[in-house]
Amino acid sequence: MAQNDQRCTDEVTGRYGEVAVPVLVCWGAEDARIPVAKGREPASRIPGAELRVIEGAGHLVHEDAPAELAVALREFLGQPRPSRS
Repeated sequence: MAQNDQRCTDEVTGRYGEVAVPVLVCWGAEDARIPVAKGREPASRIPGAELRVIEGAGHLVHEDAPAELAVALREFLGQPRPSRS
């Protein structure tokens, strides 16, 4: 239920800039519950984050377009990353 509480979202929004790992934000293009514009916020505020809008998917991307989501994840995870020393 916490995910439905806007206060929980508000608590972490200000900390997006602290994220120091690669992030892929996947959003359903046809999400009627939370529009794509809301997905652009974390993607723009997390350093180096990538937004992938999944066509043909609504709010439950993993159920609506599992193959497309898998492609997005494989591509993201296959990208070279700077080494951490």
